[in-house]
Amino acid sequence: MGGDPNFSDRLGLVLKALSISGGRLAADVGVDKSLVSRWCSGAVTPSAHNLARLTQAIAVRHPGFTMLDWELDLPALAARFGVAPPAAAAPASAMPSAFAEWLAIPTLQDAAREGAALHGALAGIWRTTRPSPEFRGKFAHDHAILEPTPDGTIRFRTGVFSARLVGWSVVVGEQIYGCATDPLTGASIFSIFNFVRRPRIDMMDGITLSCMAHAGGAPVANACMLERICDLTGDPAADNARYEELLTQHPLAPDGSVPEAIRNHLLFDCGPGAMAAGGDHVMMMRAMNSLARAG
Repeated sequence: MGGDPNFSDRLGLVLKALSISGGRLAADVGVDKSLVSRWCSGAVTPSAHNLARLTQAIAVRHPGFTMLDWELDLPALAARFGVAPPAAAAPASAMPSAFAEWLAIPTLQDAAREGAALHGALAGIWRTTRPSPEFRGKFAHDHAILEPTPDGTIRFRTGVFSARLVGWSVVVGEQIYGCATDPLTGASIFSIFNFVRRPRIDMMDGITLSCMAHAGGAPVANACMLERICDLTGDPAADNARYEELLTQHPLAPDGSVPEAIRNHLLFDCGPGAMAAGGDHVMMMRAMNSLARAG
C-alpha cells in the first residue's frame, strides 16, 4: 500500500463502519497512536508488515476481511461493510465547502487568488512560540508545515509528540486564518495571524484558540508567534521527514531561551484592570504592533 493516495479514505471508512477510534485501532494493531493518526491523515501509508497486522485486527471485528479488500474502491469497500458510500469529493478546482459556511463567496474567490499568489511566501516549516497554559510563566514551541494546494488554500499541519493536527489556512485581507484537527482525537486548533506581503515571509504573530489536553479540555486563547525554520525542498518525503523529526522535540522552551522582547510581546495585560489603565479589555494582537516580518 506504500504510496497509495487513497488509503487514508479507505481507513477512515473502515473506522467509521466499525465504530472504533484510531486509538482503539492502534492498541489492536500494537502501534503508537501517532502512527495511526498519520495513516488517517494521509501523511504516510502502512508498511507491508503493518498493513498485514492492520488487516488482521480488522478481520477480528469483521470476519473475512483480507488484504485484497484494501484494493477496492470506496463504494465497493462501503458495500463490503454494509454502509453507505461516502459522498463524492469536490473537484480540486472547487473551494472546500467548509469555507462557505463563514465567508462570503466573493471573499472565498479573493482568498483563493491571494493564497495562490502567496504560496511561495508561506510554504515552509515553522516553529511556534507561545505561553504555556500548563506551566505558569513558561513558554512552549510547536512545529507546523504549510504546503500549497491546487485550490488556492494552504494545507496546514501541526503537532508535537504523538499529536498530529491536519487542516487548512487561507489568506483573508492582511491575516491568515487557519484551522486544524487531530483525526485521531478530534482535538482542534483555530488561528488568525498577521503577516506582511512580501515574496518571503519569515515571521507572523496572532492568536490561537484550542483546548488543553488535560484539565477537562478547557478552552485556551494564546498570543502566538510563527517563525520560519526552513523552506520546503520540493521533495515531500524529505520535507515530511524533517517535520516529523521536529515533532519529537520537547515543546517546553528552556528557561531564558525566549528573548525578553518576545516574552513581553506575547504576555500582555487585558481585562478590567488593563482597561482602567487605558489598555485593552480583550486579548488583541494589533497589526500596528505586530512583529510580522519578511526576509
